[in-house]
Amino acid sequence: MLARLESIIVFRTFLFLTSIVALCFLISGLDDLFIDLYYWCRELYRGFFKRNKIRSITKQELDAIPEKWAAVFIPAWQEQAVIQKMLLNSLQSFDYENFDIFLGTYPNDEPTRLKAAQVRERDRRVQIVVCPHPGPTNKADCLNWVYQGMLLAEREKGIRYEIIVLHDSEDVVHPLELKLYNCLIPRKDMVQVPVVPLEMPAQYLTAGTYLDEFAENHSKDLLVRERVSHMIPSAGVGTGVSRRALEELAARHTNEPFSTKSVTEDYEFGIRVAQLQLEGIFAKFRVVRTQSVKRGIWRKREELREVRELVATREFFPDRMALAVRQKSRWILGIALQGWKNIGWPKGFWRKYMLFRDRKSLGTNLINMLGYATLVYWFIVSLAGPGLPSSLLNHYHWVAYVIVADTILMFHRWLQRFVAVKSIADTKQAFLSIPRSVLLNFINFAATMVAIKQFLSSELTGKRVVWAKTSHAYPDAEQLREYRRKLGDLLLENRLITVAQLRHALEDQRAGGGKLGSLLVQRGYLAEEDLVSALGRQLRVPSCEIDLRAIDTSVLEKLPQADAEALQVLPLRSLGGYLEVATTTPSDENLKRRLEGLFESPVKFILAGEKDLQFMIPRAYLRRASPKQPLLGETLLAAGLITDEDLRKALKAQKAAGRKLGEVLQDMNLVTPEAIQECLSASCVLCAQNGGF
Repeated sequence: MLARLESIIVFRTFLFLTSIVALCFLISGLDDLFIDLYYWCRELYRGFFKRNKIRSITKQELDAIPEKWAAVFIPAWQEQAVIQKMLLNSLQSFDYENFDIFLGTYPNDEPTRLKAAQVRERDRRVQIVVCPHPGPTNKADCLNWVYQGMLLAEREKGIRYEIIVLHDSEDVVHPLELKLYNCLIPRKDMVQVPVVPLEMPAQYLTAGTYLDEFAENHSKDLLVRERVSHMIPSAGVGTGVSRRALEELAARHTNEPFSTKSVTEDYEFGIRVAQLQLEGIFAKFRVVRTQSVKRGIWRKREELREVRELVATREFFPDRMALAVRQKSRWILGIALQGWKNIGWPKGFWRKYMLFRDRKSLGTNLINMLGYATLVYWFIVSLAGPGLPSSLLNHYHWVAYVIVADTILMFHRWLQRFVAVKSIADTKQAFLSIPRSVLLNFINFAATMVAIKQFLSSELTGKRVVWAKTSHAYPDAEQLREYRRKLGDLLLENRLITVAQLRHALEDQRAGGGKLGSLLVQRGYLAEEDLVSALGRQLRVPSCEIDLRAIDTSVLEKLPQADAEALQVLPLRSLGGYLEVATTTPSDENLKRRLEGLFESPVKFILAGEKDLQFMIPRAYLRRASPKQPLLGETLLAAGLITDEDLRKALKAQKAAGRKLGEVLQDMNLVTPEAIQECLSASCVLCAQNGGF
């Protein structure tokens, strides 16, 4: 009798818990359903009624907007493993000229500072800001000192940074990111671009859970937030802020624009911007690029197609459960607990509603585990048979209808997750998002328990939660290649070649190897000067056509002509404390170190064409041997027989043909043989006999 009574009590308890779980699932599911309906109704409305009125800005329009100065803030603590790769990739990737990177470090983190200092030696756009006290503190404190470092740099350089960009030390930036901020700021005071986790192999289930969450949050949720509440929380990466917003926040918060009371200062930063009645936007901007894809049953046939690539920040996320729990516990602590304490519930229904969505995770992450417990119990009961009175179920008959509704909402959620993941990854990852949801629930439960413990400990002891270090990884060179602007894309984008011409050159490359640019030039599809200009934009280095008249021949003294021809380099001039050197390989660090040791001076590479260098090296050394002999072109120019534009065209034709300048000028009907002979007789007979300058 006693055992039966105990069974009934347990049964009733689980019936009650099941009803609580079912109701919580229903409320949370309806909440998510509203976001889905709003998003898809908006998409349908735009597709049917606004299709002809909506026009995305093009890359050419972004290029036409004058560049404002941008400051990229990167807080770092013990990031020596990734910071050098991140800085170098960002410097090479950004399709932008007027920017500096401000890296926040600590006096007791020498490995990170040394890695950053090595990059600064090569590129002065990297500014290292050292916080005045040992770390770790928190990211907000580090960012506040970076802000002070930016103000100091402004006074030293005499400029003003109008755009402030937030990034982390593991981010893979998009080349057009700064141009997009430059377009939208200051019309918008905060711009958030999507964050997309770098795709990992299918076996990395933990990393895949980040792909699942960000796929929905940064393709749908943030967009709905912006529309209904006009309040966008910053993701802390891929965030552009106007100078006005940063200064107003600093003025209101004792010169600390980032809140040191939260471990998710980025989240609160976006809320603060909205509270100042400043406007933010979630920017889903896509740029058209040409991509090589594999077709056929065996995936061996390669084809070119145009794709609309999302301008987004990409990064690797933890692939181990313990690391994921650590990172997500910080997010839950800062967003749900510290955010509730620091921000409260601001005015406005929609803002309260969006904050409720952020904070409901405290309950849903725990309820999910309770749901699994009740599921296991009912499974065991069903195996044991109908040993308990079925009449007890009559008291909770409505629960069955709620469970049916929950099941429908669960399948709907899986479908939405599948569609979101498929939009940024492959079909395999989209299918895996369904079983990964179980793992995600366990990670979020563990992270919630850790966050609650940290919050209570901080409240009871009065100690601030410090920076919880998460180990980061950075993509290798092959992976980064996929997210940099490819040469073929740049050439197609600027209408310098056609898709058919690019396809032919790629076929030549697969058949016999070689550089794509050289193959395009060899086929006659592309002029070398256009190739050099495009390569300069791709590699983020200055490019030039070598002008013999502008070379300071005194700098050739330490480099023999034979070495210059073997290395394919030509020293041009000393300028701004650097020796400018023309080369076809501006990324060759070994060559750079060798030349710096030879000339005992910092070297700055200028990209030049291969034919241009081959043509100019012997002529530069010949001019050094006879410095007093004027060039034929200069003589004709001084005599008024040709214009500067005539000389430029003739020199270009001379490089292409490899002929004497005098012959080229005659073929172009710019001068007569008698005029050339008269000039040569008066000044430059030797030059005409040795190559015809």
